[in-house]
Amino acid sequence: MSNNYEAPPKRITVGGIEVSMPYAKLMDLSRMLPDPASALSLVMNDSVTQDYIVRRALTPVDRVVKSEEDLISDTEVDLETDDVEKLLTWVVQHILYFFVKRTQGLAKVGDEFKAALPSLSTTGSES
Repeated sequence: MSNNYEAPPKRITVGGIEVSMPYAKLMDLSRMLPDPASALSLVMNDSVTQDYIVRRALTPVDRVVKSEEDLISDTEVDLETDDVEKLLTWVVQHILYFFVKRTQGLAKVGDEFKAALPSLSTTGSES
């Protein structure tokens, strides 16, 4: 499986605010978008998901948040529509990149172990 995907930038600027993607933020956001099949649909169609993603991305903490009360309030989000779209796209790129890299890495490990282990079809007795 070849990797033709380039990692999204670690930081972007939206509405004059620099936003970064530390590990804790990526994990928080991944919980909202747990699988690639639903990620795009949720981000495009679900306003609750969109709101959480925007507020979590803009919340300046580099730790896992425990509840929505740890996020900036909706009144603190002062972005133009184009900036919201840019931010949502950047977050989805990070999450999908993480899915792809994780899947490729685990597939490689699985292939290596399959090659190293004896065939499962061998029963131990030969006739």
